[in-house]
Amino acid sequence: MAMLMNLTTILAVVSVSALGMLLHIYIKNLRKIKSRFTIGLFIFALLFLVQGLISLYYYLTMMDYYSPEVEVHVFILTLLQTVGFLILLKITWE
Repeated sequence: MAMLMNLTTILAVVSVSALGMLLHIYIKNLRKIKSRFTIGLFIFALLFLVQGLISLYYYLTMMDYYSPEVEVHVFILTLLQTVGFLILLKITWE
């Protein structure tokens, strides 16, 4: 099951990267359009980035402590989150 946690870690890196790109776009938009919606998007991405970095830290440092039953759930949640952020990035990029 270590392979599943390695995949989870890779997905977390992809998720954090997507959030970094979203933050870059939102910062550029924030400089042009100072609306509450733009500020909200920036804060949304920033908080998820912090959550992603903390999760990535725990995946890397505590991988041995995850039980096989929990590994599957963590993988599924990370997969769904990553797919969601990638879709949001694609829509935002266009």
